[in-house]
Amino acid sequence: MFSENLPYAAALEGEAEALLNVIVERLCSSAKAQDWGPGCSYWVKQLNGYLDLQHPLSRQTRAQIAHVLFELVITPGIDASHAEVFANTCIRLLKYDQLEKKDKIGPEDLSLPWEPLYDIIHRTFFPKSRQKTLVSESTIISKQIGSVVRLVEYAQRFFPPEAASEILSRVLHLFNANSVGDAFTVQAYLVRFLPTGPSSKSSPSTWLPTIFSFWYLIPGSLVYQIEFIDLVARVAEDNVGVEVNNPDQIGIFTQAQVKTVFATGQKMMDLPVGSTTNGNSNSGRGGSMSGLPSRIDLRTGSAMLLRKKGDKFKMLARFIVYSIFPPSNHPQEKSILTYLANMIQATESYYHPSNFGRWTFSIVRFLQFLGWEFLKRWTDEHKPECKTPESRRLTPDLKRQFVLTLRGVTFLSMFGKDPLSVGSSQAALKYLAWLEPSLIFPGLLGRVYPSLETLTETHRTTSSISALSLLAIPLFSRTHYPAGGKHLAPLLHLTIPGIDMNDPIKTISSLIFLTHAVMGVPLRDLTEGSTTESGFRWEGMDIDEREEDQMEINEEEEDALCKASTAVFEDWLAKFLRRVFTIFEYLPQSERGKMSMQSMETGLVTVLLHACEIVGTQMSEQLQDMALKMVINFASTTVLQNATKPMGYLCSTLTSPDRRKALAQFIPLCNTNIITELQHGAASTPTTSPTHHIQSDATLHWYQCILYHVIMLSGSELLHHKNDLLYLGKEMVQKCRSRKGYMWTGKFIRMMLVALTQIYPLECRNVDQERWKSEEYQKNQHKYWVQPGDPENINVDWHVPSNPELDFAMEILEIFLLPALKRIQDLMDSGTDEEGKALSNREMTHEFCRRLSIVRNCLGGMTTLVEDDGDIETSDYKDCETEAVLPIKSIPVGYCFSDPNDPRRHTARKLRKELGEFLHKLVTYFRTKREDDVDSLKILLKVKKSKYDASKRGYQYAKGMLKTSNHDKKYPRYLLVKRAYQQHLCRLKQNAFGRERTRLHDDLLKDLVELSLSSYSEIRKIAQSHLTNASRCFIGAKPLIIPILLDALEPSDKSNSERMKGALYLLSSRTYMYTCLRDWRFVPSFISSICQAQHDDKPSVQEMIRKVFYDYLLNYNNTAFKTIRTDGLNDAICRTLDTLSISLDTNVFDKIRRKTEQRMSLQKKNYFELVDKLLNLVKSNTLHWRFASMAANFLDLLIRPEAPASPDMAEFAAKGLVSELPALRRIAISTTTRILFHIKQRTLTGGDLELIALEKTTNPLKKTIAIPRPLPEGYTDEYLTTCLTKINENDTTNVLFQDKTNVGWYVWPDNISVYSPCTVSNTIPSCESSSQAAFNKFLESFNSSTFWSSLLSYLSQEFVRDREDNFSMINAHLFKSIFQMYEDTFLEVAKPEIAKLCESAEKNQQRAASEILAGLIRGSKHWRLDKLQALWDWAIPVLEKTFSSITPDSLVYWERFLGYCFRNRDPRRVLPLINLVLDSSLDPTSHASFVEAKKLFFVNTLINSFSWRIIPRSQSLLNDYFSNIRHPYKQVRDVMAANINILLQMQWHPSASNVSEIIEFNCKTVEGVGYVPVILPGNFSNIIAELVQSLETWQAERKPTAAGSSEYGNASKTVLAWLYDALTVWQASATYPLILPLLPSLFQMQDVNDDQDLQAAATHVLNVIASFSYPPDMVQLIIDKFIEILTETPSWHVRVKALPVLQVFFFKHLFMLSEDKMIKVMDVVFVMLKDTQIEVRQLAAVTLSGLIRCSQRGAIATLKDQFFKLLDTKIPPRNTTHRAPRTTLPQGFQEAILTRHAGVLGLSCLVNAFPYDVPKWMPEVLVKLAECISDPAPIQATVKNTFADFKRTHQDSWHEDMKQFTEDQMSLLSDMLISPSYYA
Repeated sequence: MFSENLPYAAALEGEAEALLNVIVERLCSSAKAQDWGPGCSYWVKQLNGYLDLQHPLSRQTRAQIAHVLFELVITPGIDASHAEVFANTCIRLLKYDQLEKKDKIGPEDLSLPWEPLYDIIHRTFFPKSRQKTLVSESTIISKQIGSVVRLVEYAQRFFPPEAASEILSRVLHLFNANSVGDAFTVQAYLVRFLPTGPSSKSSPSTWLPTIFSFWYLIPGSLVYQIEFIDLVARVAEDNVGVEVNNPDQIGIFTQAQVKTVFATGQKMMDLPVGSTTNGNSNSGRGGSMSGLPSRIDLRTGSAMLLRKKGDKFKMLARFIVYSIFPPSNHPQEKSILTYLANMIQATESYYHPSNFGRWTFSIVRFLQFLGWEFLKRWTDEHKPECKTPESRRLTPDLKRQFVLTLRGVTFLSMFGKDPLSVGSSQAALKYLAWLEPSLIFPGLLGRVYPSLETLTETHRTTSSISALSLLAIPLFSRTHYPAGGKHLAPLLHLTIPGIDMNDPIKTISSLIFLTHAVMGVPLRDLTEGSTTESGFRWEGMDIDEREEDQMEINEEEEDALCKASTAVFEDWLAKFLRRVFTIFEYLPQSERGKMSMQSMETGLVTVLLHACEIVGTQMSEQLQDMALKMVINFASTTVLQNATKPMGYLCSTLTSPDRRKALAQFIPLCNTNIITELQHGAASTPTTSPTHHIQSDATLHWYQCILYHVIMLSGSELLHHKNDLLYLGKEMVQKCRSRKGYMWTGKFIRMMLVALTQIYPLECRNVDQERWKSEEYQKNQHKYWVQPGDPENINVDWHVPSNPELDFAMEILEIFLLPALKRIQDLMDSGTDEEGKALSNREMTHEFCRRLSIVRNCLGGMTTLVEDDGDIETSDYKDCETEAVLPIKSIPVGYCFSDPNDPRRHTARKLRKELGEFLHKLVTYFRTKREDDVDSLKILLKVKKSKYDASKRGYQYAKGMLKTSNHDKKYPRYLLVKRAYQQHLCRLKQNAFGRERTRLHDDLLKDLVELSLSSYSEIRKIAQSHLTNASRCFIGAKPLIIPILLDALEPSDKSNSERMKGALYLLSSRTYMYTCLRDWRFVPSFISSICQAQHDDKPSVQEMIRKVFYDYLLNYNNTAFKTIRTDGLNDAICRTLDTLSISLDTNVFDKIRRKTEQRMSLQKKNYFELVDKLLNLVKSNTLHWRFASMAANFLDLLIRPEAPASPDMAEFAAKGLVSELPALRRIAISTTTRILFHIKQRTLTGGDLELIALEKTTNPLKKTIAIPRPLPEGYTDEYLTTCLTKINENDTTNVLFQDKTNVGWYVWPDNISVYSPCTVSNTIPSCESSSQAAFNKFLESFNSSTFWSSLLSYLSQEFVRDREDNFSMINAHLFKSIFQMYEDTFLEVAKPEIAKLCESAEKNQQRAASEILAGLIRGSKHWRLDKLQALWDWAIPVLEKTFSSITPDSLVYWERFLGYCFRNRDPRRVLPLINLVLDSSLDPTSHASFVEAKKLFFVNTLINSFSWRIIPRSQSLLNDYFSNIRHPYKQVRDVMAANINILLQMQWHPSASNVSEIIEFNCKTVEGVGYVPVILPGNFSNIIAELVQSLETWQAERKPTAAGSSEYGNASKTVLAWLYDALTVWQASATYPLILPLLPSLFQMQDVNDDQDLQAAATHVLNVIASFSYPPDMVQLIIDKFIEILTETPSWHVRVKALPVLQVFFFKHLFMLSEDKMIKVMDVVFVMLKDTQIEVRQLAAVTLSGLIRCSQRGAIATLKDQFFKLLDTKIPPRNTTHRAPRTTLPQGFQEAILTRHAGVLGLSCLVNAFPYDVPKWMPEVLVKLAECISDPAPIQATVKNTFADFKRTHQDSWHEDMKQFTEDQMSLLSDMLISPSYYA
C-alpha cells in the first residue's frame, strides 16, 4: 500500500511476483532435498524480508506457503532451532494482516493436522525421566519449542471439524484430579488445542460443561481457573454470531457458566474483604487467597511451561464484551451487562485513590481492557466484511449503557497514586471517549479545568495534562465531537505553564498534549481581515452542562466559537517559543561529546524538539515570519554551549515549511559569524579528545551547528547558495583543527551530500500541499480539524535528486574527498605536513583524524549514488556449504545513477571501489606501523562502518510515540508520511542484506576481524560491533571469519591474551556462537580449541572462556543424523508450486540434494573424530582439572542414541565414576546413565536409525490391550482389587502390569499399554551387537568390589555448600540404569556395601543407601520373577531394620526413596514394600512422637504415589486414624490430618466407560457446569456424622490429657488441620461434602476461650471456607446453614464470630446467590440490629453496610423508611428527684433505647455504605442522625462515629458534595461537620 506512494513506484511493477517466485521455488527445492539449514532457513528469512516490504499475498498463496512451513515444523528429527524459525514465520502467515483484514485466511483455505504438534509437545515436555538429564535440552528446547507451542494457538483455527472430539478422546483419559501434574497437563492441552469456533461436527456447548466441572474439581488453584478463562474468552469471541433461542442462556453459555466466570474474575482481583469492627479497615478477614495457591503450582512441573502467558484481565474483558447481545425482550432474560454492573458496583470503592493497594493496577487494567475490547468489537461490526448477523450485533443503546457502567469508576481512578494505574485509567477513558464522547468529555473537562487553573491541586495537574494528551484527538476532532473545538485555545494556553524545566514529567506530558493537539490543526488566524472585532474573550470554564438531556449541539454556533478562538494562536506561539528558549538556557552541561541518553533532560529535549517540529509544520505564513524573526534574533544574540544541538534542530524545524525564505536569512548569518570566528583563531588548537572543550570555540560551534541543521533537508534550495557553501566548506576544512571543529565540518559536508542525493519527504502537514494552499481550505479549515489522513492518497511531496543537484554533489566530492585521500596517502608515504616538514607522532595522529573525518563523512553522504561497490570480481572464498543459498538481486530504491550510460555512474562506482581499496591499504598501514594510534583508528573504523551500513538508516521513527490507534489504522497524515518514508528505508535495508561478497569485501572483512582482535579494548569494541553488522549483510561471511577467530585461541609464541579476549567475545555473540553450534565444519575445532585454551591463565580470559563454555552448553542440541521427509510435506510442496504455477529446476534440486548428503556424511565423520579426539585429550592427563571437566562435559553432550558408544567411551565413564574430582564424577554419572539408556534404546529398536529418530522402541514384554466395550459391571472395582493382590508365580498367564496412575480414573481409554511379567519363556533381548563392546567394558568395572566401595564412599560424602542436601534423583537413575541392564549380575558384590551404608547412623551414608536401593528396586522392573523374589527376601529385612532406626535428619531421604520406588508403578511390582509400610499401625500409648509420625509420613508418601489405586486398603487406615483422632502430639495429628484428607479425596473416581459417555453425563446436569461430587460416597457420610457427635460429647466432658490440653481440643485441632488441608490442596472432590456437616462445630471451636491456638486455627479455617469456590447449587445450601447458625445459636459469641464470615462469603459468592437468598440474608442481619448484645448490634450494622454496598441498592428506600420508623420510638424521661440522683429507670426505657439504637445503627450503615459519594437520599438521613446527637450513651457514640467517618471520607470531594444539600440542611449539619474553631 505504501509502495504506491514512493517516487519510483513505476519501477516496482511485477517486482513482487518475481521475487516471490524465486523465494518459493528455492524454499521448496531445499525442503525437498532436506536441506533444512542453511537452505530452508535462509529462504524463510528471505520470505520474512518479502513480508516486511508489505507486498500483497493472495489468500491461496498465503495458505499454501504456511502449509509448507507447518509441515517443516513437524518433520521428525528436525533441529529445534530451525523449527523455531519456521514456526515463527508460519505464525506470521496464519495471523491475518491488519492491512488486509479482508484477506484473512480461514479454515476453508487450509486444513492442518493437530496430532503431530501434540506429539512434538508431549515428547518434549514429558520425556522419559532419564532423557531429562541433559542440561541444555531442557532450557534451550523450552525456548525453541515455545514457538511451536505458540504455533498451536494460531493453527488451531485450521484444525479439521472433527478435531474437537479427537482431542477430547486423546486427552481426557489423562486427567486425574488427585495428581496436580496430570490436571494441569490436561488443562494445558485442552486450552491450547480445542478448536473454539462453531464447526459442523461439534459445537463448544457440548464440551463446555466438562470444562466447567474441571473448574470446580480443582478450585484450590487460581492459576488453574484463570487458564480456563482464556479458553472461554476465545469461545465467546468465536461464537459471537451463533443464534441461541434459549432465554436462560447468554450467547452460547448457561447462566451458571457465566456466574462461574464472574466469580473467578472477582477472585482474580484479589480484593481484601470483610472488616474489623469499625467498618473501614481493609486488613480484615478472609481477604485474599494470594498466599495459598502457590504451594500447588510448584508441583506441576513441565505442565506450567505450557501455560498461556496472556493477561488474565484481558481474557476476562474479552469474555464479557463478546457475550453482550441485544435484548430479546424475554421476561427471564438476564444480560451480561447486569452482571458487569453488579461487579463494578461491588468493587467500586476499591477504585478510589485513597483505597490504594496491590489490587489497584489489576482492576484499573480491567477497565482498560473492557474499553479496548468493546471498541474493537464495535468497529469490527461496522465494517462491510463483518459476518456477525444483525440480530447479534452491538446497538447504540448497549454502547451507551456500557459507557455509563464504566464511567464512574474510570473517573474515580483517574487521579490514582501510581503512574501505572493512572496510565491504564486514562487509556480506558480514551476508549470510552471514542465510543460516547458526549458522555465522557463534559465530566472530564469539569475535572481538568480546575486542576489546571488552580494551583492547589498540583498532584492532579500532571494526571490531567497526561489525560488530555491521550484524548486530544477524539476531543478536537470536529466530526467526532463537534463541541470540542472551542476548548483548543484555552487548553493550549493553560498547558503552557506546564513546560517547566523543574518538573520534567509534567513538561513531557504538556508537550505531548501540545503535539497531538496541533498535529491535526493548522495554526492560522481565521479572524484576520474580517471587519467584525473578534469577540473571543475566554470567560473561564464553559463546560457543556447538557450531557444527560441529549440536547442537540448547534453546529453553527460551535463553528463560530472555533473560528473566533483561532485569534489567540499568535499570542500563544510567542509564549511557547519563549518557553523553549528558557528551557534551552537552563539545560545542564552535557557530559562528553555525546548527550547521555539516559537522563530525564535528554528525554525532555527530544520531546520538546518533536513538539517544535510539529508546530513548525502547522504554522501559517504570517506566524512563520514571526517565529523566524524570534529565532533569528535569539540565534544572533545568544550563544549557549549546552543547547548547541537542540538550537540547531529548532532552526531546522523552522526551515522546513518554507526553505527559500529561511535559508536566505540563516546562511548569511552563519557565513559571517563562522568566517569571523575562524579569522580570530577559533578551533585552531589541535585536539583529538572528544571531552576537551575550548570555551572560546563555543560561538563557532553554535553557528556550525545551525548551518549543519538548516541545510539538512534543503535539497534544491542549496543550489542558490552554492558559492557561499563551498567557500565556507573550504575555509572550515582548512582552519578547523580541534576535534569538535573538524567533526562539525565533516557533518556539514555529509549533510550537503545527503540533502542533494537522497529521497525524503519535504513536508508532513495534516493535509497535502495542494489542499493546504486551496482557498476553500484556508477559510474553513476549522471544520476539518483532526481529520485522519487517507492512506489511499497521501500525495507526499518527495525530494528526488535533480541533475543540477547531482552535479553539485559530484563537485563537492571532487573538492573535498579527493584532496583528503591524497593528503592521507602523503602522510602514509612520507609522514610530513603540507610544507614537507616532518611531523611528530602526535601531530601525525591529528592530521590523520582530520582527514579521515572528511573521508568518513563523504562516504556517509554518498550511500545512495549507486547500488553496488563498483567491484566486479567475486570473492575467491566460496562458502561451499550449500547450493541452496543465492544472493537476491537488489530491488529498486531510487538510486541516483541508475542509467548504465551515465558517465557519472562510472565515476561514482570507480570512486567507491578506489575508496574500498584505499581503506584496505590504510588498515594494513595502521596495523603494521601505527598500531597504537587509537584515535585515528577509531575514526577509520567509523569509515569502514559507513561502507557497510551504507544502506541502514534511521528506521522506526516516531511511530510508537503516536500510535493513537483510533479504531483501525486511521492515523494523522504526519504519521502516514513517515510510514511511506519508512517503506523507502525498509527497501534500502533489504538491499543491504544477503549481498554477494567480492574480493574487496573479503579484504575489508578480514581487516575488521584483525581490528576486532586488536590489543586496544576501545578499538576492539567498535570493530566487533561493526563486524557483527557487516557479517550479517554478506552471504557466507561467517565461514570466512570463524577460522580466524578459532585460530586466535591456539597457543602461540608471544602472549596474546588481548587477542584471545577479542576472539572469545565474538564467539560468545549470537551471530558466531550459532554458527559454531550448528555448522559441523566448525563444531569440532571450536570444541577442541575451548578445551585446550588453558595456556593463558589471565583471570579475565579464563572468565570469558567459562562464559563461552556455559553459553555453548545451554544452546547446544544434538542435530539428528537422520530426518524423515513426510508425505505431508511433499503434498504441501506440490500444491504450493501448482498455486503459483512454478516448476522446480531439477538441476538445482540435484545439486542441493548432493550437497546436503555430503554435508550429512561430513557431519557423521566429524562427529566420530571429535569424540575420539576428546577422549584422547581427557586420557592424556595434560589438562588442568577445569578444562578436563569441560572436555568431559562436551563428551556428555555429544552422546546420542544414533551413534553406538565406543568401549573407550564406556571406560572413560566408568573411570569417571570413581574419579576424585567431584565435577568429573557428576558428569560421569550423567554420561553412564545415558550410555546405558541409549544401549537399551538401540537394543529395543535393533539399531534402526529411523526408529530411533521417531523414538519408537519395541519391548517384547509390552502389549496393548483393548478395554471391553461396553464396560462390564464392577470392572473398575475389580481392577483396583487385582492391583493389590499378590501374583502367583506359577501361573502368570493373565497377569498384566499397568504402571500409570491416571489410567481409568476419569474415563477408560479405548486401549491401554501393559507389561507381562518376565518369565523363563518371556524375556528381554540381550544387548545389540554394535554396543556389545561398551556393554562388556562397563561389566568389567562393575564386577569388582573395590569399584563399589569407592563409588559409594564418594556418593556418601557430605554435600558441598552450594548444592542442597537432598535425595539425588540423578544418582538413583544411575543405579536404576545399571541394575536394569545387568540385572543381578553383580548384586552379590554390592550387597555387603549397601548393608554397611544402611547400618550407619551418619545421614550422608543413609542418603547414599536410599539412592542405591531406590535405583535397585526401580531397575528390577523387568527382572525374572524368581530373581525378584530373591531380591525382596534380602531387601525387606534390611529395610525394616533401617526404617526402625531412622532419625529426623534422614527421614526426608527415605520418604523420597519410597516416592521414587512407587511413582508410576503397578502396586504389585512393589507389594512387599507396600505391606512393610502399611503394616506398621499407630500406637496410641507411645510417647515417642517422632516414631509414630514417621509411620504416618511413609503412609502419606505411599497414598500420594498410588493415589486412587490404594482405595481397597483405605477403609482400615481411616478407621485407625479416626480412632486416634485425639492423639496428644501435634506432629502426629498434623500428618494424620493430611492422610485423612488424601484418603477421602481419592474415594471419588468417575471412571466412565468412554469419553462420549462422560461428556453427555456432564451435559445433563442442570446448571451446565458438569457434575461435581457434593456428598461423600458410601459409609463415609456416617463416619463424619459420628465424628460430629463425638465432638459434642467430648466438648461436654472436657477431659484433660497429660499434655495439658483437653481431648476435645486435640480432636478439634486434628479436624481443623484436616479441613485446612482439604481447603488448600488442589482437588476438592472430598472438600465440598465436609463443609455443611462441620460448619456448626467450627463456630463452637472458635468459642473455646481457654485454648488460644484452637481459637486462632478455627478462625483461620472459617475465613478460608468463606472465600473458597463452590458449585452454584451448593452456595444456596451454605447460606441456609449460616442463617440457621445466626438465628438458632443461643451463644452471642458465635453470632459475633459468624457475621464477618458471612460477609466475606456473601461478597465472594455474589454472582452465585439467588435473589430470594440475598433478601433472606438482609432480613436476618436486619433483625440482628435489635440484638440485646451491643457487640452483635454493631457488627450487624457493619455487615449490613457491606451487603448494601455490594448488591442490594434497590432495597435502600424501604430500609430507610423502616429505620425512620424505629427512630419514632420516644425514650421515656427519667424521673430525677432531689433525694436519689440514680433513680430506677422508668418502665420500657431499655427497650426504647435498644429500638432507637437499632434505627441509628441502620441509618449509619446506609451512610457508611457510600464512602465516596452523596446519593440523593443521604442529606435527609444525615439530618435525621444529627437529631439523635443528645440521646443516651450507645446512641450518641454511634452518631459521633458516623459523622467522623463521613467527614474523613468526603474531605477530598467536599466542594462537589456540598451541592447535594439545601441551605437549611447545611446550617443544621455544619456544627457536626466543621470542627469547632479554637477562637470561636
